[in-house]
Amino acid sequence: MLTNRGNSGHCIPRCVVITGASRGLGRALAHAYAKPGMLLGLVARDEAALAAVADECGQQGAEVVVLSADVTKPDALSAWLAALDGRRPIDLLIANAGHFDGRRPGAPHEDLELAVSQLRINLEGTIRTIDAVAPLMRARSRGHVAAISSLAAVFPLADAPAYSASKAGLSAYCEALRGLLAPSGIRVSVISPGHIATRQTEIHDGALPLLMSPECAARRIVSGLARRQSRIWLPARLALLAQLGRLLPLPLRLLAGRRLRFAVRDPARAN
Repeated sequence: MLTNRGNSGHCIPRCVVITGASRGLGRALAHAYAKPGMLLGLVARDEAALAAVADECGQQGAEVVVLSADVTKPDALSAWLAALDGRRPIDLLIANAGHFDGRRPGAPHEDLELAVSQLRINLEGTIRTIDAVAPLMRARSRGHVAAISSLAAVFPLADAPAYSASKAGLSAYCEALRGLLAPSGIRVSVISPGHIATRQTEIHDGALPLLMSPECAARRIVSGLARRQSRIWLPARLALLAQLGRLLPLPLRLLAGRRLRFAVRDPARAN
């Protein structure tokens, strides 16, 4: 069996792949799934940080394999995923790898190259990752794909247009993919968090309403995926405000957005 069910009836995966697993939410998700009997496949660009997370998860009893790779360069990732799936079928993919940036202090708009980079990592990279796993799951008519989007997909951020666009595109892609893969027995979940205390918030100069810890966010995501939820909103109150804000007339929406304005410091200069 690829999965079994606990006393609550929730699906329990035995092989989970997490991209962007070296820090922040990805690291917290890796810890949340690390336990005896679990095979964890962890992917990230930072080899040293990834090795540290793998060691931590191994100490929790999980079997861990890692790949230091860029999700926008699919060849190595695709081969590694196929090999891992041959070792134990991948039950759950969490496509978490992403990048946040936006308008620098004093700048009129965001840098074009940084904007395009976000589209490549957040949207193209996630699509490539899912595309590598979906055929493996389709061959056995089971599996679960989850992608980390953002509340910025619902209420776009004036100071991070490209980030907002990348996450809106990702949400739309996964919504469409859900209908495409459903006949093959593959579930698709979209996870839309607000602010999580990671490197993203460290370089964010502005309001951070209802800031969550990575560990809290990971617990809620794991619970939602175990219940096979198609959409997971974090935190619920901020998600409701974002969705209601989207329904406001444009002048009122712009007015509400003023309270969320921010600038993004150069990560190299962040404290």
